[in-house]
Amino acid sequence: MRNRTEIAPAEWRWVVVLGALLLVILALPYLYVLVQDQTATNVRFMGILANPRDGATYLAKIGQGQRGAWGYSLAHTPEAASGTFIQVFYVALGQLARLIGFSALAMFHLSRLLTSFAMFLSIYYLGATIWGKLRSRRLFFGIVAVGSGLGWLALLLLLGLRPVDLYVPEAIPLYAAYTNPHFPLSIAFLALLAAQFVVVFRPGGDAPPTLRNGGAVVAILGVLLALVQPQAWLPFAVAVTGYIALQTLRTRTLPRHDFVWAALMIIPALPILLYDLLLINSDVLYASWNAQNQTPSGNPLNYAFGFGLFWIIAAPGIFRATRRLERDGDRFMLVWLITNMLLLYAPFNLQRRLVIGLIIPLAYFAARSLEETWLARVRPTRRSFITALVVAALLPSSILALFIPFAVSMNPVSAQQNFIALPRDYVSAIQWLKTNAAPGSVVLALPAVSLWIPAYSSARVVYGHPFETVDAAAKREIVDRFYSGQDCTVRFAGFSVSYVLTGPRVVDEDGLTRAIDPTFPCAGKVGDVVARFDTVTVYRVRP
Repeated sequence: MRNRTEIAPAEWRWVVVLGALLLVILALPYLYVLVQDQTATNVRFMGILANPRDGATYLAKIGQGQRGAWGYSLAHTPEAASGTFIQVFYVALGQLARLIGFSALAMFHLSRLLTSFAMFLSIYYLGATIWGKLRSRRLFFGIVAVGSGLGWLALLLLLGLRPVDLYVPEAIPLYAAYTNPHFPLSIAFLALLAAQFVVVFRPGGDAPPTLRNGGAVVAILGVLLALVQPQAWLPFAVAVTGYIALQTLRTRTLPRHDFVWAALMIIPALPILLYDLLLINSDVLYASWNAQNQTPSGNPLNYAFGFGLFWIIAAPGIFRATRRLERDGDRFMLVWLITNMLLLYAPFNLQRRLVIGLIIPLAYFAARSLEETWLARVRPTRRSFITALVVAALLPSSILALFIPFAVSMNPVSAQQNFIALPRDYVSAIQWLKTNAAPGSVVLALPAVSLWIPAYSSARVVYGHPFETVDAAAKREIVDRFYSGQDCTVRFAGFSVSYVLTGPRVVDEDGLTRAIDPTFPCAGKVGDVVARFDTVTVYRVRP
């Protein structure tokens, strides 16, 4: 039984080359849009293609770190708050950006590419830990690194679903790598933890944890995963706990060796999770933030189509593991798969976020089924072709997930509607706020504009994000009433507005275009004009 992971230099070269090629693929859409943006006259690309609404909040967090903060405070809401030890990954990136002189956007994309590369290496390392056979290792790597589901088919059939391979980036590693840095980093941590526990749970793996055999690594990875993505830590911790519970039931005794390793991963991370729970239950602002942050799983078909062929290919391996419950890999991966699926519908407001990492046990069974069941029925001379065909069949949704934001960005109207771009004059106004507005100044602007103000300046906004704005529905109504001329009040209980932006029509989150005349009813009641950028006017609110 292998308890060491041995990878030849030639294998690492293969992974490095393929990983670098994937990074080029991930970077090309951005490079093209940036080049096109240099010739655009009416709108400006805001720097993020995939999930730009959340991306803007990450840039705001990096910006806070650049300005010297170690604690994060909600930036897309007008209420002032002291910094808290949450979302520390992006704040730390901001501190690093300050040291090396990078902009928040450059730091975001550099870290996205670096963490994605680390993810690809970690996935291969996990595959090499599980299998000694080169083809199995590469097969596992291929289907995890670039595979996706049948979301494209669900769209084609007009089923009205939101398959996770097209709507939940963290579910699919390649899509995660296209979206932000903390998703691929979390998947990398999960892969490395899984590699360690596959060895620990093997027959004969009875060595106690030490500094030299991965004990320290397990503890550190557990803490880091809880800091970067608690929603990824939770399913894995439950899976490890479930495995030990199953072992206890089967043997009528607690497996002390396994228990010690599990405790090493879980206990050091618990203070972080407890702090998060205390924060969202005791702090008014973060309690409101957490209450709004609803990501339910929805229809189970979102996962059925979202992982598509994975389920079909993996079926023989899952069935075999269920019957035999073999300790060498199968048992732990089966427990991980089942507990993670159950958690997706647990009474928890972030159900859908728990899908991160689910592809790993599913791909394990898919790779095992391919090797032991499906390819066994094919003549040896045709196995390489069939393998390539299977990997190709898992690609369409990944290609679609990368292409859709790129295609959207090519149309100025759809780019604005999907928060990828803003009218040029609004971008100039945001740059003015970055230079002239005092840190923490509150700005009243249209929702689509307000999303990007904290991302590129130290100002806060009245309403900028459905989750990150405290009491978002009420704040959104304030903005709508102001720009429709129904209520020109710019002073509210608990906060006051320093600046107001008016300008041309903007396609907002509802898909509506709202024409805002600089002389609309509220203009004369706001304050003094302090800056004008062709079609956009910046007012300073009178005391």
